[in-house]
Amino acid sequence: PAQNSTQDYMRKVRKHSKPKLLPHEKALLEQGKLRNVSHSQSSSIWLEAKSKSAGKGRTLVYRPMGDAELSYLRENNQLPDTQPYQAIIRGEPGRIYSEKYLKGHKKVNTNPTTVVEFDAPTALIDDLFKRFHKPEDGVLSCGLGPKAGGDLELFNEALSCDKNKSSQQYVTWKIVTVKRRAKKKK
Repeated sequence: PAQNSTQDYMRKVRKHSKPKLLPHEKALLEQGKLRNVSHSQSSSIWLEAKSKSAGKGRTLVYRPMGDAELSYLRENNQLPDTQPYQAIIRGEPGRIYSEKYLKGHKKVNTNPTTVVEFDAPTALIDDLFKRFHKPEDGVLSCGLGPKAGGDLELFNEALSCDKNKSSQQYVTWKIVTVKRRAKKKK
């Protein structure tokens, strides 16, 4: 029986190619902004960064995203208006909850690969959560999309603020978790 399970495992491994990082992920790894935390037998590459400390008047929120949404954010410094709910989740519990999507504990059809940390004005986040929030597995999520609070435009305005010109109204972001899976061979 042990030999059969080893053979089954090897058959599964051969059906998948090795995981490959996207160019921006590789660059962040090489720059030391992400670190590889994959275990030696992992079929995926796991990258992580420490969360930053929220400064005075600032709040950290997290969002799991697929490659298409992250690509749009990277290119436009805006979240796209493609998701009906588009959750942001506050604080360290929000990061833990967001990472559940990468670990397979939560499901969504956008195939999340990345958790993004947003550093935002507390007043903005408090306002967004007052307008709309819902409980999800012990955390509160605030939906920015049209099926939720509909405040994506407000969040995107803060993303487009110049950090140097607008005292505390800006939102910055960074990638804090990546899971790059191997692709199935055809």
